[in-house]
Amino acid sequence: MIAAEKWYEYQRQYQKYGLALQPEEEEIARRAERKKEREAARTRGLTLKLQSDHRVMFSIVIAAAIVFMIIVVMVSYAAKITYDINTIKAENNVLAGEIEDLDVKVMSANTVVYIEEQAKKQLGMKHPDMKHCVYLSTTETPEDGFADMLKAKAYN
Repeated sequence: MIAAEKWYEYQRQYQKYGLALQPEEEEIARRAERKKEREAARTRGLTLKLQSDHRVMFSIVIAAAIVFMIIVVMVSYAAKITYDINTIKAENNVLAGEIEDLDVKVMSANTVVYIEEQAKKQLGMKHPDMKHCVYLSTTETPEDGFADMLKAKAYN
């Protein structure tokens, strides 16, 4: 057991590092003044003001709420843009498929067999007879030009 004198000494030394359980007289006076001010404000119908620490905390909470709202708006806008990009990519894939189909049709329409069939069906053309064929050799050089010589041989 600790003697009473040592106990008081221990308490006095401990209060340097611990909490003061007894309020100081200045703190009691400040509380009484604040209480009087609050009562005076209530009688005049004024609202109470927050203490400075409470104001800072309140400002931080409001700022955090605004930041979170901005983040939510930005995330929703990013999701909308991503959706738009995905729909455009899907449309591009459909168009790429159509382009490939058209390329295949163009390639098949450019063949000699297809052109010959269309000439026979739509224009009523037929293969020329032997008398309408003109054969040129490399030694023959027309004086008036190739077109004039071809006309002369074909229409005479």
